[in-house]
Amino acid sequence: MGSNIRILILEDVPLDLELMEAELKRDNIDFISRCVEEEVEYRKEIEEFKPDIILADHSLPHFDGISAMYIARELVPEIPFIFVSGQMGEEFAVEMLKEGATDYVLKHNLSKLSHAVKRALREAEEHRNKKEAEKALIESERRLHDLNIYLETIINASPFAIIDLYPDGRVKSLWNPAAENIFGWKKTEVMGKPLPFLDDNRQPDYEEIIENVISGEFKSDMELECAKNDGTLIYTMMATAPLLNVDNNIQGVMATFADISGMVLAEKQIKTSLEEKEVLLREIHHRVKNNLQIISSLMSLQSEYTQEPETLKMFQESKNRIRSMALIHEKLYQSKDMAHIDFGEYLKSLTEMLSSFHREKKDDVNVCLNCEDVFLEIDTAISLGLIVNELVSNCFKHAFPGSRKGNIEINLLMVGGECKLEVVDDGVGLSGDFDLNHTNSLGLQIVQTLTMQLKGNLEIDKENKTLFRVLFNAN
Repeated sequence: MGSNIRILILEDVPLDLELMEAELKRDNIDFISRCVEEEVEYRKEIEEFKPDIILADHSLPHFDGISAMYIARELVPEIPFIFVSGQMGEEFAVEMLKEGATDYVLKHNLSKLSHAVKRALREAEEHRNKKEAEKALIESERRLHDLNIYLETIINASPFAIIDLYPDGRVKSLWNPAAENIFGWKKTEVMGKPLPFLDDNRQPDYEEIIENVISGEFKSDMELECAKNDGTLIYTMMATAPLLNVDNNIQGVMATFADISGMVLAEKQIKTSLEEKEVLLREIHHRVKNNLQIISSLMSLQSEYTQEPETLKMFQESKNRIRSMALIHEKLYQSKDMAHIDFGEYLKSLTEMLSSFHREKKDDVNVCLNCEDVFLEIDTAISLGLIVNELVSNCFKHAFPGSRKGNIEINLLMVGGECKLEVVDDGVGLSGDFDLNHTNSLGLQIVQTLTMQLKGNLEIDKENKTLFRVLFNAN
């Protein structure tokens, strides 16, 4: 129970008012009060004084407690209403409780008043907290529902075959339209069955891939020759990742396939062409290599979430964004506070995920977190999480080429009402002619857009280390 409780008292007898206030003070209740006797004053004080609780006599010369109760239920239904009366029969008291009164206290037994006030305020606070939690839960469920529809739309629109599998390799529930187009089988024909497009010679390799993924290993850049429903052989690029449940246990495998038959055929034709075609061969090989790298990034799935691609690179970046959002509802689901998230704790999980995704840099790049206790609303946390995702991913991808070792430092602190996020690396640094306002990097464009959504400022310092700083009002 807080201090300076606002108590509106409906009473026409000064002595009774004095006794009630004395009883509350005797029990060390810190309050301020207003006393009224008539309806006009009563309505005015409800609006202007904004009481936390109302104490009302049953009968007054020009007004009555019953009318006051109905007015309170209409104007401020969440505010406790307690009858404090000289006479009140038990049947009448029960009837008033049914009609909306919180409690009643007899004037000849005012020793019970403090207890009744404390209990009423406590129950009102619990009721408010419950309603806020329910509201947050409903909003979270709505967000999850919208996200599921969003992901389903992206998966169905994807040009890549996306399939989820049981641990034993059978098709589980996901066989998107691209899978039907690439391989020729309808979804109803493959549910609960092994992948139909693998011949007996490739089955052992496939089973080994599934076993490795179930043990937690990500696989990409796996070229498979597959047979379509009509017997036509095609070349696909396969990538796999373990599917995790809310307890972080592996429950299956996500597999993606891209039809690269055209690229493979082009490469074979180039390799068998005349020597004077060597320049063309190198150019096409370079394009094929770049395309396979994009496909590899796309299919290194860490979850069953996806994003509609405009380019392969955009698709992969969108997957990282979706993963970071899923991580917030997960934290929100586990949190008692349904409206805010511990962003420092969230950053720990996010950086662990990014480090795992860039596991080839694990021994070379150290990620250090310096985070204060910062609790953010969901929308703000999602935007800031996506900013961290883009900046840290850029560090992993560009700041430490080859076997270069170094550090990525993430600082999060509150300065007054302003939140300051810094991502610092001691890698190769930005080029001398780098201009944030004219960058072609989609990731940095996303960072700029999200910073504007936060109504914040984005600063860059590239003197000694590369530092990106985001400042915004967190209130």
